[in-house]
Amino acid sequence: MITTIVLAAMMPFLYVNTVTALLLVLLCYSSIIFYFYPKQGMLLLILIRPCLDILSNEQVFKIGPLVVNFAGLLGAMTITFAAILIIKKWDRIKTIPVKIPILFFLAIAFISIFSSMDATTSAIEWVRLISIFSFYALGFLLVDTNKEFVTLVRFIIASALIPAAFAIYQFFTDTGLSIPLEGIYNRIYGTFAHPNLFAYYLIIPIALSMIIFVKSDKKKIINLFFSAILFFLIVILTLTYTRGAWTAFVIIMFFIGIARYRKLLAIAMGLMILSYFALSPIHSRVDDLLFNPNNSVHWRMGLWQEGLSLAKAKPLTGYGTGTAKVLILEKRGPGWGSSDPHNDYLKIALENGLLGLFAYLSIILSLLFNLMKKYLSTNQPTLKIMALIILGLAVALSVMAFADNILRNTVLEWIFWGLAGALFSISRAEAEA
Repeated sequence: MITTIVLAAMMPFLYVNTVTALLLVLLCYSSIIFYFYPKQGMLLLILIRPCLDILSNEQVFKIGPLVVNFAGLLGAMTITFAAILIIKKWDRIKTIPVKIPILFFLAIAFISIFSSMDATTSAIEWVRLISIFSFYALGFLLVDTNKEFVTLVRFIIASALIPAAFAIYQFFTDTGLSIPLEGIYNRIYGTFAHPNLFAYYLIIPIALSMIIFVKSDKKKIINLFFSAILFFLIVILTLTYTRGAWTAFVIIMFFIGIARYRKLLAIAMGLMILSYFALSPIHSRVDDLLFNPNNSVHWRMGLWQEGLSLAKAKPLTGYGTGTAKVLILEKRGPGWGSSDPHNDYLKIALENGLLGLFAYLSIILSLLFNLMKKYLSTNQPTLKIMALIILGLAVALSVMAFADNILRNTVLEWIFWGLAGALFSISRAEAEA
């Protein structure tokens, strides 16, 4: 009843069709669940957010110059409930790892709004960044036990099923993304705005499914189900034709394989080599990367050279949080393809200068250090493996951030940081036991 009244009061400001109205009702009830049952609310957000990525830029309402879309509503909801929990559990949040680099980076991003070339864009991006690290706080504050951590892992894997179902439909109906000039046809993207976003997101449920496949009791039906999902998602990842995500997967396999699972690494490498020779689309995509002098790597290098020249013009403060895309578009024009920097470190240098880049690198290095510390110090087998997987994910994403827009992938960032926060939480509980 209350939800209906609130929506009715907002109708003059809303830009809604039937689907949008239903989604708004879903978000309202999600907020209610989050308020009364925050742990279940976080799991619900993990299921909802990947399904709505394609609607991220859908306008919901506008008041004056303020335009709010679905991504903004979800982000605001996440930030609000994280803030409530942080206030309630202040003593606990003070023990969360990586907090100083994160706060330093967010402070620099906030200050840049006031000197930004586009203050509105900077403010929106700053809120998005807060939503990412709010999910980190939620994972740390809401996951208290190993059982809850396993539930979180299963929900993350399950969150890929609806996007994957849409992706399969796109594949068989030939309604994926095609770029004939580049020889790319029917790249599936599920419920995401682009195949690259979808592919990188899939890396996390795939990595988590590998743990269930390797370590679980295969006699249990639920474990068989999640093991089957692993192979299904690997097929989906292949059909996105996203070479960056393929590379990230290879990095993770090498990392965990060399550290612990050499047999798994050997099997995975064998299957990758077989896929290269047996599947023509994979063969052509890899060959294009290795042997075509005018491939996307060449295009990226030209983009990076222009980005570096722009960064040198304002090396200390940058042009404002979130403005790299706007800046590059102004410089290159719309005829040169995507204006995203395709390099997170260049993006931060452009937007927040060398100080911002230092702060962002501090986050990454601090995170890697703390994950390595957890992996080496814990004696619990399951926790040790999870620390290794998340460390492998962190390494792979940090490496691929040199060549892609990892930080712009909100779904990926939410889930990764929520998972990291949960790991640190149960590691803390283990240390106190």
